[in-house]
Amino acid sequence: MENTGRREFLKGVIAKTIGFSLVSFPVKAMALDRRPDRLHFAFPEKPMEVSRKTGKKKGGRIVVIGGIHGNEPGAYKAADMLMDVEVSRGELIVLPRTNFTSILAFKRGYNGDMNRKFAALSRQDPDYPYVKKIKEIIREYKPDVVLSLHDGFGFHSVNRNAWGQCIVIDEKVYGGFNLYAVASSVASYVNRFVDKKEWKIPVYSTRTFSPDTRHREQRKSLTYYCLSKCDIPAFCLEVSKQLPSLKDKVRFHLLMLEKFFNLYGVEIKPSFKNLYRRFLSEDSKKGTAVAVLTINGRKHIVVGSRTFKVPAGSEVSFQSFSGRRGVFGVPRGVNLNWKTFYVKGGLSVDVKDDFEKLFSLHFLLV
Repeated sequence: MENTGRREFLKGVIAKTIGFSLVSFPVKAMALDRRPDRLHFAFPEKPMEVSRKTGKKKGGRIVVIGGIHGNEPGAYKAADMLMDVEVSRGELIVLPRTNFTSILAFKRGYNGDMNRKFAALSRQDPDYPYVKKIKEIIREYKPDVVLSLHDGFGFHSVNRNAWGQCIVIDEKVYGGFNLYAVASSVASYVNRFVDKKEWKIPVYSTRTFSPDTRHREQRKSLTYYCLSKCDIPAFCLEVSKQLPSLKDKVRFHLLMLEKFFNLYGVEIKPSFKNLYRRFLSEDSKKGTAVAVLTINGRKHIVVGSRTFKVPAGSEVSFQSFSGRRGVFGVPRGVNLNWKTFYVKGGLSVDVKDDFEKLFSLHFLLV
């Protein structure tokens, strides 16, 4: 049952102040042809990471979602940092890489725009299990707010048609939620730390619920789903893709998150300032990874580039990839939705940390 008292308390606070687990899903496999002159490859299921942590002190409940678009690293890197924090007050649920396939491919939507799939979606769509899981988590936990993190193009303060560097809301006021007041409070806080005029954070209302909106496509988005179907306020946090570095993108996401957490009564350790310092110290370090696989039943543990010469008809099965949370294997020239498949000739598999290649494994047919 929803804690209505908690929600009313948070509304009052805002008005005045203007675990770890892995959840994975099967992906429909496609075999090319069962012939002895081919190699058969199998990969583990891609994980959808979910972290839920509750503090000892009562507070609000926040869901943070990153990675809906795979070519927006500032968003999912910032969300990923929250996986390791301690929560001292309130409750925090984090889904940092909701579209892992697109992240590995470094594409906005490997299977189409996931943020246009929250209204209706075929069960045959490769993104279906992930969108379904996001919806289930929102309905199950009934958070006080959902924060969807993105990296958008351009600077909204300079170009009103640009989505970068702003807080996007679907309406100024909807269902008793003063979305504009909350977003304005966050923007005002962040802008205290901004010197460049074009980097300022304004509030962008798409007026999604209005009959004459210019953004009807937003009615298929995550934030619209939260508001219209779940009665939960939701905000889209956009930093600019044109910011000079990843560290700048992460910094702005953390600044916005810090104020949202303050408004909704969630406290974490370390502080957001120290969290960013940790990111700066770790960002320059190249990730490490371990790939565990079997070739015709023989186990191999690999930590760097390697070439395997394998006979026709061989079975290559990747058991696991470990390292940072974004580590996974990406076969070249193969549909990334396939979990198991056959190839004629050789194949190269890049072991990536999110979109960055760490090393490659090459399989040559002999």
